[in-house]
Amino acid sequence: MVDACRIRAESQPDEIAWTFLRDGVEVAAELTYGELDRRARALAVTLSGLAPTGERALLHLPQGLDFFVGFFGCLYAGIVAVPASTADAATASAAAQRGSAIMRGATPRLVLTTSALAGGPQLAGLTAGALRPTVVTVDELDSTAASRWQLPPIGATTLAYLQYSSGSTGSPKGIAIRHGNLLHNMRAIDRLCAFRPETVVPTWLPLFHDMGLVSTLSVTLVGGSRIQLMSPMAFIKHPYHWLRQVDAADAGIVAPNFAFELCRRRITDRQLSTLDMSRLRLALVGAERVRAETLRGFAERFAVRGFRSESFVPCYGLAEYTLMVTGGPPARPIRTARFDLAALNRGIARTPADGEDSVELVGNGRPTDDTRVVIVERGSSRRCAPGEVGEILVAGPSMADGYFDDPARTAQSFGLPVDGIDGTFLRTGDLGVSIDGELFVTGRVKDLIIVDGANHHPADVEATAEAAHPRIRAGYCAAVAVDDGRRERVVILLEVDAAARRSDGVADEVATRVTQAVSARHGIPVAEVMVLRPGSLPFTTSGKIRRDECRRGYLDGELTLYRVLDASPAPAESST
Repeated sequence: MVDACRIRAESQPDEIAWTFLRDGVEVAAELTYGELDRRARALAVTLSGLAPTGERALLHLPQGLDFFVGFFGCLYAGIVAVPASTADAATASAAAQRGSAIMRGATPRLVLTTSALAGGPQLAGLTAGALRPTVVTVDELDSTAASRWQLPPIGATTLAYLQYSSGSTGSPKGIAIRHGNLLHNMRAIDRLCAFRPETVVPTWLPLFHDMGLVSTLSVTLVGGSRIQLMSPMAFIKHPYHWLRQVDAADAGIVAPNFAFELCRRRITDRQLSTLDMSRLRLALVGAERVRAETLRGFAERFAVRGFRSESFVPCYGLAEYTLMVTGGPPARPIRTARFDLAALNRGIARTPADGEDSVELVGNGRPTDDTRVVIVERGSSRRCAPGEVGEILVAGPSMADGYFDDPARTAQSFGLPVDGIDGTFLRTGDLGVSIDGELFVTGRVKDLIIVDGANHHPADVEATAEAAHPRIRAGYCAAVAVDDGRRERVVILLEVDAAARRSDGVADEVATRVTQAVSARHGIPVAEVMVLRPGSLPFTTSGKIRRDECRRGYLDGELTLYRVLDASPAPAESST
């Protein structure tokens, strides 16, 4: 990775690689390859005097260009970078808990931050424990120190950084990513996307997440393209500012499904009339289940401004494989397939007969370079037959070695054998099926709702619930199975918009419609629908619903504090 950065710095020292847009609009700062190299060398000299190679440094750096200085300063020093969140006030409590967990797991000897954050309460909380790490401000460096930098003994197998998982199914885990893992995945992304020197990629993705970090580095260091960076909060407040940036000669965007849904719903007709999306060649979508209705709805809304549905490139990946596992190919119609819902719940992907309930899934492409994907029976090493749903296992040069200093959890997920295949694989925890070489993801193993022996994927149930009433907030619904000590019951937790809270009886109506819709479509007796105020449900820092935490919050009674008072009727007894 150091060589990749230095090659760009030597060949294109004055080329602007990253631009940061304040509030998604105003150019606040720019960073060239040459400046990044100089600042990274200067920081590396400082870090080398404070800790030996192989030690960890927590990156307590805001969304911005200093993050890249901190990240590469670590790599230049042979220090293991540990990206972490610097939360806003709305998520400060969750970020503090996550930050404390990362500090305990990574045991960093250093913390890199900015002068603006150095005296803040969040940093004080992180450094108050027994570790007492040394704090380094990356924006107050002696630039002349760069000339004293010496390349440490690093190579493809050297540990580069710890990518802490979002924790959607448990506490965050420190995924150990080596230089070779990162380079392989960056190059695979570039080969899929064919970035060009004139390509501009506007992004708001958090840099401490795998999707934001790896895609951004691929665009610049491998593709030689330019990043227009904005904060996640700027995007959430004004998604229009994100799409305004795609009028370059060649443009691409990378985002989860919810971002396209947000743009489709929030961008006004007046804003729409000012957009030019005719040069948007690539729109990579992944990180969560890709919904066909979202992609179609986005394409229909923005077609008038030149958007082509062939620009969509659905992908699948996970941090344990650095980022991308499957994707593409670009410039083709979105591939979807309808499966019989009842059969899919039994683990069989087959085309529905006329009149049968079905679910539409989006194909997530084929494996990237040198990546192997196999589908196995859950809990075994037996490969699934064609059309049989099973757990997705992956292997290849992007695969991490395991979780940092956590051999027990590493053994659970890494090094799995598969009958009849050489080598070992990574257990993804995701369920899917391969159709003609294309991967279709159906859900997660830990989130399955099992009723009368049939597996129901929460995302399918949640989609049905959301469609039952217009006042339900899109993406703010969790279907979970809870055990009250006597039996397992299905509970649906959802948020309604502000207008619903002001309407008498709407919450009762929402609960009734959701119960009826889920029962009719999935054959599941819903024990309770809890209608909640906006901001009640817990999400990971990457925008994924925390179903485990939803379940705990329901059982502990914590979510009742956020309940809309005229909500669902008394819990119904299950008919089973």
